Amino acid sequence: MTKTGGHKTFRIVLIVLEIITMLAFLGTLPVFNSGNIAGLLISGVLLLVTVFWDKTEGFRRSKGGKVITRVLAAFLALCFCYAAFLTFNMIRACLNRPEKPNMVVVLGCQLWGEEPSPMLKKRLDIAYDLLVKYPDIPVVVTGGQGDDEVISEGEGMKRYLVKRGISEDRIIVEDQSTSTFENIKNAFEITDSMGLSRDITIATSEFHVYRASLMARSQGAGEVTSAASMTDINLIPAYWVREWLGISHFWVFGS
Repeated sequence: MTKTGGHKTFRIVLIVLEIITMLAFLGTLPVFNSGNIAGLLISGVLLLVTVFWDKTEGFRRSKGGKVITRVLAAFLALCFCYAAFLTFNMIRACLNRPEKPNMVVVLGCQLWGEEPSPMLKKRLDIAYDLLVKYPDIPVVVTGGQGDDEVISEGEGMKRYLVKRGISEDRIIVEDQSTSTFENIKNAFEITDSMGLSRDITIATSEFHVYRASLMARSQGAGEVTSAASMTDINLIPAYWVREWLGISHFWVFGS
């Protein structure tokens, strides 16, 4: 194969991969969040660059073009390494399971009417398994009432667990928070007033565990372990990319 033919084949492979990436982010619809937007934007720009690579050769060979091309290539390489670093830590956080939990904290997610959304149901089910296995531990369910919700997320979660047979005496409801940071902050305020330990097991989606653990430790948590529920495959691209942005936001702004 000639050098020119090799370059053409490589470009075709890149174009196919970039189109597949775009379709993966579109495949999360109707879920649409900052992860979709970032993924579609980046993959779309890369697709355009690949398609019009030959037409930009003159610019890339110019003195200024060489500088810009190298800077952009270095930036993309840095972003790739950063994403890989975050992904490694997110996976590692999911594997940090408790030998015996002291208290389970279920982080809020959307209700559909008065019922947990599928993602929230998965979080509750993973917490339920621990509560059945360890009948002496309490659980904190967290989340306020959104504009499109009939009741608070905390109350909806409590009702779900009670229906499944968990005693109300074991369920502590936090129903004022509007974010992950507030979920944990408000939960600690309640459990501190009850004299409970700050050793917690966080029950949440697998992409969410690492950031939630960082927030818990920043607020004085003791031992932090995880009970991670798995996200549907088609939703992974949007939620994982959004979480990269969320972790970065936490490191910059602390919330």
